[in-house]
Amino acid sequence: MGQNTSTAVLEAVNTMTGGVFPTKDPLDAAGSCIFDDKVMAEKLPAAVLKRFQECVITGAPTTEEDQKVIADTIYEWARERGAIDFAHWFFPLRGGGGAVGGMLGAYKQDTLLDLDFASKYVTKPMKACLPSERLFQGETDGSSFPNGGLRVTHSAAAFTTWDRTSPPFVLNKTLYIPCAFITHFGKCIDEKTPLLRSMDAVKEQGLRLLKAVGLGKDAKTMHSYLGWEQEFFVIDAAHYKARPDLVNTGRTLFGKLPTRHQQGDLNYFQPIPTSVALLLDRVQALMLEVGCPMAVKHNEVAPGQHEMSPVFRTANVSCDSNVLFMETMNREAAKLGLQVLFHEKPFAGINGSGKHANWSVGTDTGLNFFYPGKTEEGAKLFVTGIACLAYGLAQYNDPWLVHHRLRLLSNIIVCPARTRTRTRTETVIQY
Repeated sequence: MGQNTSTAVLEAVNTMTGGVFPTKDPLDAAGSCIFDDKVMAEKLPAAVLKRFQECVITGAPTTEEDQKVIADTIYEWARERGAIDFAHWFFPLRGGGGAVGGMLGAYKQDTLLDLDFASKYVTKPMKACLPSERLFQGETDGSSFPNGGLRVTHSAAAFTTWDRTSPPFVLNKTLYIPCAFITHFGKCIDEKTPLLRSMDAVKEQGLRLLKAVGLGKDAKTMHSYLGWEQEFFVIDAAHYKARPDLVNTGRTLFGKLPTRHQQGDLNYFQPIPTSVALLLDRVQALMLEVGCPMAVKHNEVAPGQHEMSPVFRTANVSCDSNVLFMETMNREAAKLGLQVLFHEKPFAGINGSGKHANWSVGTDTGLNFFYPGKTEEGAKLFVTGIACLAYGLAQYNDPWLVHHRLRLLSNIIVCPARTRTRTRTETVIQY
């Protein structure tokens, strides 16, 4: 009875707002459009799933036989959710340009379609499908992206490869496949590949460190975790379009400073304005559908500033979700006559955006390097992790940043983590 009433209310709101609010209960629909580990376990044969998971840990390629089973399974699952196209979704180096929050993700949509080459006919008939080789790898032109000496004709071939640790999802009738983007020489020309290589390095050295200190004997792999806090400004789209500086740079380059500047916190945690609340509710519902656990939304300190944040996840999946969140915000804001500014400080004289990234690392057995816990083992690992991180920052980072971040570390040791996007077994380092 309650669920039917809830659905009826949502349908009524959807009619009044011209179809900008979902008719499904966001909590009931959460995770319904992401092909994550849970769905894999339900849909794939146990042996195929086991081999796939082992390949993810070791880095070995998925066998052609397993690729076909996985592709056929994802195809059936995506079609059930209305997918017509699929796209390798990647994050190329573009060299900036445009307002912050745009042009981060890239994709080319391909229809879930191929020719039946086994047919005896000369004019081969069409068939709906997802060829396994096109799920795991794609090819595109790398020469059109700014990448220095790689941008020459004989070096232009580039490939997208499915990041197997980031689950595909269905959005707007398209199956998105999160990918890395590299040249045929193995040079990365995207934002994702350096992240994945960094995570591999953390995994290798983290396991080595655990062995050296006599901890985590059962650990097979390491995970990097990230909980982002996305802060942004929402303004009227008409006002935005009237400002060439905002349109071209995402921030104001001229204008008058606010009276007495903006030094208070009158807006912090105030009720969210109605038009913005509608936008945030809509985006939250869409993000929940594709498996991003958006758990926080509130007014921020500055006028027109707001925040949305998810529960933490592995770093690459979390980064993918952050890009998707910004794309979704831009798209949905346009439907409501609004504009979202993701620049850290688009207006002079007011508090800027925090955009905190809460990061941590841990093992597949539950050990966390930056959570002291209540055991001798946890305390030993915590002290070791803090010492290694501090040394790494001192050796390889900017001196000012080292001072700033070491100060954060000293605060961490005294004060337990309390950021909304964290759990007790997650992040304690905030950048």
